[in-house]
Amino acid sequence: MQEIVNFLIENPDVLEKVVNGQASLIGVKLEELLGIIDGFVDTLSANYSYWLS
Repeated sequence: MQEIVNFLIENPDVLEKVVNGQASLIGVKLEELLGIIDGFVDTLSANYSYWLS
């Protein structure tokens, strides 16, 4: 799982495609995929809020 997260961090264009349904992560269960996406969304939201403060 950590390798997938690292790959998505290094390739944000792939993350965007996965979120938009234009790409999939083979071998990753739906629950895991949703967790990964939620983690990235939460992290991005936190970083965005920090810089706006």
